[in-house]
Amino acid sequence: MAACNFSGLRSISHRIFIIGLPVLLLVQLLVSLTVPRASSDASGDEPAFLVISIEKSVSSASSEVRKHERDLETGVLGLWTDEEDSRLTGYQDENELEGRQAAARELILQPWASEHPSFFAELQRLTQFITTTEVNCSVVQDSDGNQSTHSPGHLDVLCINHWKGKWGCVAYSFSLDGKDAAFLDTVLYAGCEVHRFDPSGRGSREPASIKNHRAWLDWRNPRRHAGLVGNVQHRLLDIMDSLGHTMVDVLRMDLESAEWRILESWIKDGTLRRINQLILTIHMQWAGFEVGGAEEEVVRFWYSVLRALRISGLRLVHSAHGPGHIVLRHKLADSHSSYTLSWIRTSEQPR
Repeated sequence: MAACNFSGLRSISHRIFIIGLPVLLLVQLLVSLTVPRASSDASGDEPAFLVISIEKSVSSASSEVRKHERDLETGVLGLWTDEEDSRLTGYQDENELEGRQAAARELILQPWASEHPSFFAELQRLTQFITTTEVNCSVVQDSDGNQSTHSPGHLDVLCINHWKGKWGCVAYSFSLDGKDAAFLDTVLYAGCEVHRFDPSGRGSREPASIKNHRAWLDWRNPRRHAGLVGNVQHRLLDIMDSLGHTMVDVLRMDLESAEWRILESWIKDGTLRRINQLILTIHMQWAGFEVGGAEEEVVRFWYSVLRALRISGLRLVHSAHGPGHIVLRHKLADSHSSYTLSWIRTSEQPR
């Protein structure tokens, strides 16, 4: 009897296995067909997951700064068609702009001096900046050959304690009609290798230790010439390469209103960081060569250029105004048509 029951159970199990296996296979097939179809209907034949893209927002002010940088690359200064857009940079943090300017090879315009762009507000800020000195020299050299520890009392005095006797001294002078006679005496007394640049040749002078070049500065990329050929304009970087100089210890320039574009080009090509002391005459009777725009835009551009000197590591050590009181055709009792500024690099720079 037990044998018969066991045999019956085996027969029933065998039948269940034979019938159940096809059923399980059918269920699995139905599931595999149903699930992909549902995913396909929900996502349009795309994979059944989502990709979330987070874009970094860029403020309109930052976009405007880049717009001005593109303008500078094309040689357009201050000629902005959208007045409201051109004012947006006024609401950026000035320290943020300085950090970006230090790493940039383009001029970044500084914020406006006031909420609403104003010629007089811009001029007041510029004047305060160029008349506030930051450095007191511990060793000075004058045009009579004297050295002392007194602060410079006139523009012919050089602040030499940051560079004299370390690697020798190289001095450049860009001036017309012999206006740099006292400066040349000063750098000769300081023991400098002196190079004078005047395309007219009228300012050539002795002694022979002064190397005269009938060449002039340009901010563009003029055609290359072998050496410093007479009456040819050159970028400062090319002049330095021709003379074998990687640094200039002191450079004096009076460029009759071309200084704004020259300085801007030095910011672009990095030449500004190769100058340890800069004696610069700025002219403000008119906007300057190839500088245009509304009056407040021009003065803001001037301020941005001079601010870039400070950001590069130069510090104002002396300031003196010239004759006249005309600034962009305005006669102003408290302003002057020109200033001569002396800047010194106080940090050591690699040679």
